[in-house]
Amino acid sequence: MAQERRWYKWFYDNIQSRYYNLLVRWCFLPFGGDERCRDKLIEDIEFSTKEAILDMCCGTGGVTFAIAKRIGRECEIIGIDLSSGQINIAQRSNRFANIKFIEGDVVSTSFEDECFNKVFIAHALHEMPREIRLEVLVETKRVLEEKGKVIVLELNRPEDLFIRLFTGFWFFYWLPFNFETPTRRDMLRRGLVNEVKEAGFKDIKKISKYKGIFQIVVGEK
Repeated sequence: MAQERRWYKWFYDNIQSRYYNLLVRWCFLPFGGDERCRDKLIEDIEFSTKEAILDMCCGTGGVTFAIAKRIGRECEIIGIDLSSGQINIAQRSNRFANIKFIEGDVVSTSFEDECFNKVFIAHALHEMPREIRLEVLVETKRVLEEKGKVIVLELNRPEDLFIRLFTGFWFFYWLPFNFETPTRRDMLRRGLVNEVKEAGFKDIKKISKYKGIFQIVVGEK
């Protein structure tokens, strides 16, 4: 598992980070573009003033910036990602004074217990084996305050067959070397709601967006 994580980091640092934003723009094109889609995915989330928010697996900062547009400047937002390549791009793109990006392993962060009001995990869990997904969710619970919320933005399995076929084509599920395919299938088979519950969260809600192509799962510590 450690060797796989080293390969994953190398791949994102040296290859994926160079093309990630272009790939994201392609994937979100049918949904009005990446910025509009990200805004839509978090539109049902309620924010308060002076919150401390963590964006786990922040990548190049797309969701981090969408959160910053929704909340006041008195809130503190930290984006963390394993890939230095992704973090470097996020830092260069950052125009918000209340956002800080750091490189780090989300399985075991250096944050203190109960130091965040909300933790976002956006479009990342489907890339991870089950044991890593659960470790990330458990770490999320550790850094959240009591009554704090985890918000997971993820792929979903649409009920409509035509939409499933379109999604599979558009998101490159058909590529034989797509390393996300086994872990994505496993996450959807087990159920994201079930795994969030297994990590110890309660009052879990699931919101479907774009005819079931995306899901937002919210749980409370």
